[in-house]
Amino acid sequence: MIDFYLLYRKANFYQDTLARYLEVTPKTIRNWEKTNNPPAAVTKLLQLLSNDLSHLGKPWSGFRFIAGELVTPENEFVAPGKIRAHKYLLMTIDFRAEENTRLKHEIERLSSPKRYMSVGKLFP
Repeated sequence: MIDFYLLYRKANFYQDTLARYLEVTPKTIRNWEKTNNPPAAVTKLLQLLSNDLSHLGKPWSGFRFIAGELVTPENEFVAPGKIRAHKYLLMTIDFRAEENTRLKHEIERLSSPKRYMSVGKLFP
């Protein structure tokens, strides 16, 4: 169970600033804090704003946002352009793998001993 107060404080909000941000009354924020039962969407939003992606599932554990970029648990920055390019990189890898297979077959075909017939004689 989450602690709503700690969650919104971790996201750098106070009651009044959170109320303005969510366009609700400060009384609503106080009620959520008192009951520790904010709407699920508010909880998820605050987790995102505090760089906590754990609610997305275990595979996202350790990921966070810094300056608008996704950062992996290994501290590698993943810019939006890299995410968009991922599909095309996979397509390129697949194309290169197919091309490598084709070239290997071509090399095998060219390097295998062949006999050519010329004027009724076999030549190695």
